Amino acid sequence: MASAPQLQPLPNTLHSPRVRLHRRRPELTSSTIEKMVLEEVHRSAAQLVGALRVELDPADRDGWIDRQALRDPETEPFADLHARFTVAGFACNRKAAAASLLLRYGWAAGFQIAAWLDRGLVLHLDEFALKFSSSTLVEAVWAKDVRIDEPADEREGRRLLLKSLLEFTEPLVAAQHGWSRFSRHALWSMVVSSWAAQFASIGERLGRRDEAVREAELLFAFNREIGKAAPETYVVHAEKKSRVCQKRSACCLYFKGPAKHFCASCPIIPREERLERNREFTACSTGG
Repeated sequence: MASAPQLQPLPNTLHSPRVRLHRRRPELTSSTIEKMVLEEVHRSAAQLVGALRVELDPADRDGWIDRQALRDPETEPFADLHARFTVAGFACNRKAAAASLLLRYGWAAGFQIAAWLDRGLVLHLDEFALKFSSSTLVEAVWAKDVRIDEPADEREGRRLLLKSLLEFTEPLVAAQHGWSRFSRHALWSMVVSSWAAQFASIGERLGRRDEAVREAELLFAFNREIGKAAPETYVVHAEKKSRVCQKRSACCLYFKGPAKHFCASCPIIPREERLERNREFTACSTGG
């Protein structure tokens, strides 16, 4: 992939004039300020994460699966989700089920990624829950307990963001590896593929897609396991449109399901076939 433009300094909400004014008011505690900043970050992130819904205090309290419950597919409510994966053709075996889950779970990190790209802030989701749609995609993230880091510079911010994403994901990767026996590399490949897609999508909505893709590459390079799991990304052009596409570093095993279908990011199909699928998808897409 061609080298991207130099990443511009990221704006930082905690340095905005309005928040500095709040800091001069003794009646506002640090926790109050952080809550106000979080609400502002939440409002802006909601415009950047597409169909993913991010909640701080959802009106609907039913149907959420918290982080602990996500670790065991054989107990409720995760067992019901796994059954729905099977019916939808995403769980022909344990490895395929784990891959499907991790692809979806990686997409749920959009809140953290949006906060970093848009505001230069790092969010740590210490407690959270997910809601899955009827089609088994991640519909919403409930950020129950969030800490905010204000990095000193971009390098420190990348390190902190990767730490946040690893804390968000490592327990599930470990649990799914133990349950499915699918390799950690393959499971991380699913997660990082979705992270990379979120960077590209959010960057496009911000009007700086190439910089966001480059930012993802810099972030993934901080950790050897994540760097090896990262997809190859490249831009495909079709009918005056362009799209960031991927070749994943491991197969999601979707082709083993009843549909016998290879996805457009598949690393095991011939390169020209993958690129042709990418071009068709780009031509049909609504994005620029």
